[in-house]
Amino acid sequence: MAETNEDPTVQADPRGNHKVTRQKVFLEQLAMTSSVKQSAEIANIANSTLYSWKENDADFAAAWLKALAAGYELLEMEMLERARKGVERKIFYRGKQVDTVRDYDHRAALQLLRLHKETVALVRAAQAEMAAEPEPVRDTLDEKLKKINVRLRKFQAEKRRKQAGDSAPDRGERNGAVHGA
Repeated sequence: MAETNEDPTVQADPRGNHKVTRQKVFLEQLAMTSSVKQSAEIANIANSTLYSWKENDADFAAAWLKALAAGYELLEMEMLERARKGVERKIFYRGKQVDTVRDYDHRAALQLLRLHKETVALVRAAQAEMAAEPEPVRDTLDEKLKKINVRLRKFQAEKRRKQAGDSAPDRGERNGAVHGA
């Protein structure tokens, strides 16, 4: 028999939704920790079971990705907080704390700035694309459709002439295809 978890949130649901309850605990933990292994242990779910659910249940797989994204977002916010405010470090001398200093991880701060810059650029590009006037594109498509319709009508007219016995080619026709329309 499998070990039971002391966590009261992982008890069997009296309505028979034990699987759903365990999945919920796993997803909540995943959103907080970004760790599949740790979340599985807390939810008392074997890794093989998790990956089977993920492979066979599209809703669970989507929720997994959403929880993981939330976890990474939380991690990014924590790293941003550390980069901005630093981390206190105790200074010891001969076994006794004598001072506290604040350390800043400049490398992590620069990496976060680089990622943020890329994200801002992508958001701005998407906003610019959405704000772009669709009329020039629409006008171009309308012109192309008009040309296609003209060529189609010429082709259909030529086809009717051929069926009627008039096989004289149209000026724009070569080898059965209409050109220059």
